[in-house]
Amino acid sequence: MALALITAARKLRPYFQAHRIRVYTNCPLKLILQKPEVSGRLTKWAIELSEFDVDYLPRTAIKAQAVADFVAEFTEPSIEVARMMVEQNKKIFKWQLRVDGSSNTHDSGAGIVLTTPEGDSIECALRFDFKATNNQAEYEALIAGLKISTILGADEVEIFSDSQVVVNQVLDEYQAREESMITYLELARELLERFKEYRIVHVPREENEKADALAKLASATINIWPNNISMIRLLQPSIVKTKEVGAVFGERNSWITPIKEYLVNDILPSDPLEAKRLKYRATRYSVLNGELYKRGYSRALQRCVGPEEAEGILRSIHSGNCGNHAGGASLAHKTLRQGFYWPTLFTDSKRVAARCEACQKIANNIRQPPELLQSITSPWPFAMWGIDLIGPMLTATGRAKHAIVAVDYFTKWVEAEPLVHITEANTISFVKKNILYRFGIPNTIITDNGTQFDGRKFRELCDKYGINNYYASPAHPQTNGQTEAVNKIIKHNLKAKLATKKGSWADKLPQVLWAYRTTERGSTGETPYSMAYGAEAVIPVETSFSSPRVQLFQPEINVDMLKCGLDELEERREHAQIRNAAYQQRVARYYNSHVRERRFTLGDLVLKRVNPGTRDKAAGSLTDKWEGPYKITGIAGHGAYRITREGFGELPRPCNAQYLKIYYP
Repeated sequence: MALALITAARKLRPYFQAHRIRVYTNCPLKLILQKPEVSGRLTKWAIELSEFDVDYLPRTAIKAQAVADFVAEFTEPSIEVARMMVEQNKKIFKWQLRVDGSSNTHDSGAGIVLTTPEGDSIECALRFDFKATNNQAEYEALIAGLKISTILGADEVEIFSDSQVVVNQVLDEYQAREESMITYLELARELLERFKEYRIVHVPREENEKADALAKLASATINIWPNNISMIRLLQPSIVKTKEVGAVFGERNSWITPIKEYLVNDILPSDPLEAKRLKYRATRYSVLNGELYKRGYSRALQRCVGPEEAEGILRSIHSGNCGNHAGGASLAHKTLRQGFYWPTLFTDSKRVAARCEACQKIANNIRQPPELLQSITSPWPFAMWGIDLIGPMLTATGRAKHAIVAVDYFTKWVEAEPLVHITEANTISFVKKNILYRFGIPNTIITDNGTQFDGRKFRELCDKYGINNYYASPAHPQTNGQTEAVNKIIKHNLKAKLATKKGSWADKLPQVLWAYRTTERGSTGETPYSMAYGAEAVIPVETSFSSPRVQLFQPEINVDMLKCGLDELEERREHAQIRNAAYQQRVARYYNSHVRERRFTLGDLVLKRVNPGTRDKAAGSLTDKWEGPYKITGIAGHGAYRITREGFGELPRPCNAQYLKIYYP
């Protein structure tokens, strides 16, 4: 509608300038042209029409509109255009390809849906490890879709895309101006030439829903990925890869040849700018005995080498007989000092050092946390318990060497008991006696992956009473951090009380628990005893030195005050929960300030940190710190992944991201 009006204004410009124009339409044309968020073309038309005195009026009478309706309905295209439209509509293609790209401030991705002649649908998503504009993402989707179609043997394909720019540039109706767009267009046309026949069609986004959903999913910052959809990661743009392949496998010593031809034969490129640039660049080069040398700063002459020789030189210096497996920058400096040079020396040095398998396996452990802190909050008292073990310790009374500890996440109440043997039966007995029979059936129990917590009988106990049993990732005690923190406090107090008599720790354990329960916790601002019973416990110092409540004790008043305390308990617990949430937020802010996010997707190759239990003891201190490579086969939860290794199968337990790092083959 706007196009019709602007065309009339241009063709009838003298009349529009001389008279007041009334536009009768049943379309909200005025509102559309005045919208601030309209496309650039409509904005230009609105500015162009603003110089005329145009009134937009509702169309009431059909008579005045009859001529316009007649022209719109009965105007026929030219014979050639009509014939082409008929031929295109008549042709039914065997393969149908739908593509879409998506780009946002964080990530970019693309979606591909390929339909085979048998009607099967192949869905694929691409996640980019590089920044891409929306048009670049659309081109990446098209190029990847064409490559997949070629691999699957498609000879004729019908392509659907909701990108007007890409479709019209391929059809040569729009002109590509940017260098990157020109390169993308050339690559797309090169791939299209491999098909016997093809057709590319622009469709609305509503008709391209599947590809659009895959593109948005690929560009979203998520870890959980559907198992039925393939996900491919592109490390670099397709056009960059094409250029690199041409440089490496095309003409030998491609960067050396122009300089050498100019210095020896005085041959310059046809492009004046390139010729001027080559002259300036060649001033620091010389040809001696048929070899090109560069006059350097660290050495008088540095021999110029091509890509094939460069790879061998770097590997020899990095891991050869005199190699010290240096890092990228050190490797590049050492190569320069040995008298070799090529333009991408520092980039290639970093790549070779990063992909050295020996360096990856002996690299230092990564201390920075890979994921943001996820705090655990209990909804009501004694609903969520964490259970863990302390030990082994010195043999105590009754031959006890271990202690089992349980802590409530809401009140911070602690239960502990010495153990002679760590068995599933002892664990079940402790849970029944100290949790179920004393505080009722909890909603959740969080434990590690020990067999005493992961056995058949323990699982049956949890299923019988409807208890959710959650397990921490192996070798990652931070998942059950509340219990780990309590364990440290108990061990610290035991050390202080025992002095030289470490063997009597089991006798002192009840005193340590009493001290813990009657001490105010920083997270809640209340003692676990008062959170559980609504009043503070009387401790020995109050009876020894007669505290005010002991001196003024009156049984009748005491009973009334205890009842009032129980009435206040719910409010105190709510305040404690608020203080605990604020405390967790402070801890999370500090923890997250040190986070360096490290996430993986399905199919990634990773190395796993070697556990002390699986370390090769024969190698001593020379053992590797990382083992692998493993492959990511599943995402078990926040920051936990299922991994498998060729020849060994999948690990029985998921592994936390803190103990994984990307592997460069």
